[in-house]
Amino acid sequence: MPAATEQVSRYLQRFNATLTREEGEPAWLRERRERAMERFLTLGIPTTRDEEYKYTDLSALVDGKRRFDAPADSVAPAVPDYALTGGPRTEAGAAPPAFEASGTVEPGVRVFRLAEALRQEPDLIAQHFGAIAPIEDHALSAANTAFFEDAAVVVADPGVTASQPVHLVFGSGSAARNPRVLVVAGRNSALQVVETYVGAGTYWRNAVTEIRAEENARVDHYRASIESPDAYHTGLLQATQERDSHVGTFSLSFGGAVVRNDIRTRLNGSGCECSLDGLYTAGQGQHVDHHTAIDHAMPHCNSHQLYKGVLDGNAKGVFNGKIFVRRDAQKTDAVQSNKNLLLSDEAEVNTKPQLEIDANDVRCTHGATIGQLDATSAFYLRSRGISADQARNILTYAFAADALARIRLEPLREYFEALLLARFAPQED
Repeated sequence: MPAATEQVSRYLQRFNATLTREEGEPAWLRERRERAMERFLTLGIPTTRDEEYKYTDLSALVDGKRRFDAPADSVAPAVPDYALTGGPRTEAGAAPPAFEASGTVEPGVRVFRLAEALRQEPDLIAQHFGAIAPIEDHALSAANTAFFEDAAVVVADPGVTASQPVHLVFGSGSAARNPRVLVVAGRNSALQVVETYVGAGTYWRNAVTEIRAEENARVDHYRASIESPDAYHTGLLQATQERDSHVGTFSLSFGGAVVRNDIRTRLNGSGCECSLDGLYTAGQGQHVDHHTAIDHAMPHCNSHQLYKGVLDGNAKGVFNGKIFVRRDAQKTDAVQSNKNLLLSDEAEVNTKPQLEIDANDVRCTHGATIGQLDATSAFYLRSRGISADQARNILTYAFAADALARIRLEPLREYFEALLLARFAPQED
């Protein structure tokens, strides 16, 4: 049997097993699974022949060296403790998935497993689950929609401001290979959600998060990827925003052999604002790719992007940021920036900020920089008795500081500040 045919057969067997296991699902969800499977088999795993994956090689997923149906790892991953006081830390990744918090977290804020959400909020789930993240042009989103085994659903009722963040932790157990999250923020609500991905061993994790922000809602979302150094992590976050809403996302990539994150939002109402920010680090043998897209569909909306990367050894980084300004999106204000710091001569970055503007009354700027540590600043520090390694660490932190400052959750910010300093700290002899 040819390799490609064998792979399709394996996917079909897994999909049939998924349908059998989830036979109690409502008809609409089964139909979305089946449609997603059709698209996945049509599109296939992206290759470097696809323009969107030109610099990111996922051939290990095609030839089966990384599979999301591999057995669970026997080594339990270390889970970071952000000390998010008072907020639930929801574990999602055992087999079967186990949630420490379910139902009402605090008045007006609820965290469900999908089965419970389907019982308690059937109309809301039918309206949004699997309807926000695209499958027509996104093969990996289609794969997740076809194969996911469970999902976390976070709901903030209209007018509710959550006092504590919701923390979702995904380990590398077999049930977390296609993690799925749906966040719905009702009108005039405010919510903070943290997703943490950790793992041990060799695996492929393919994550999808859908966010719905109703009128005047605010969602602050953080995705922290601290994967195994042998892992592949592919992820999509798709948000949709209504009038006067605000969605802020922050991507923290500190692990994985190959990491590919797609972050997209569509501004469907006037007065919307979004912030897509991130910080990524990569060392020897690592590859990190961020693709962002902001769709300004309506007038009087603002968007801000700042992505910073620190690369050492022979690491490779990719950034592709797109801003679409539709014909009716007058008075758009959009700013996009990607900055990269290379700590070695072997590190490499491919960056491509893009603007597609069909309106004429807008203010849009974008830019990208790639550079090394400033020799003058390093000399200044050395002249005051600071070693070369310590000077490098100080300047690296200074480069990343303004990105980290955009993390609104102080415990999370402090944790990743310490992680950044430790990663590039001087090595003792």
